[in-house]
Amino acid sequence: MKIKILFSTITAMTLLIFSAGTVTAQSMETTVPSLENESTDSTQSISDTVITTKVKAELAITEGIKSNDISVETNNGVVTLTGTQPDETLIKKAEAVAQSVKDVVRVDISGLTVDATPAN
Repeated sequence: MKIKILFSTITAMTLLIFSAGTVTAQSMETTVPSLENESTDSTQSISDTVITTKVKAELAITEGIKSNDISVETNNGVVTLTGTQPDETLIKKAEAVAQSVKDVVRVDISGLTVDATPAN
C-alpha cells in the first residue's frame, strides 16, 4: 500500500514538472515574437550607446584633447559634447573627432567651453 502511494506521488510530481515545463515553453513562444515587434526606441538606444562609446574612445586617444573634461551623450545619432577644453582649437578638434564616428548624424558642441584656468 505504501509503495502504491509513493508511486502515485512520484507520478503526480513528474506530471506536474512536465506540464509546468510545457506551459513555460508555450509562454516563451508567445513572448519571444513580441520582442521582434518592439519599437525602434530600444534599437535606437543601443545604437546611441554604441556611438557614445565610440566617440568617447576616439576622444580618449586623440592627442591634445582632455577627454576626461568632456561628457558625451547621443540621442538619435546626434552627439552632444559638454564640458571644457583649454582652447577653441581643441573644441573644434573634438567636434571633428566626434563627427568622424560612423552613424553620427550631427555634433552639438554648444556645451563645450574654453577653460581659461591655467593648468597646475
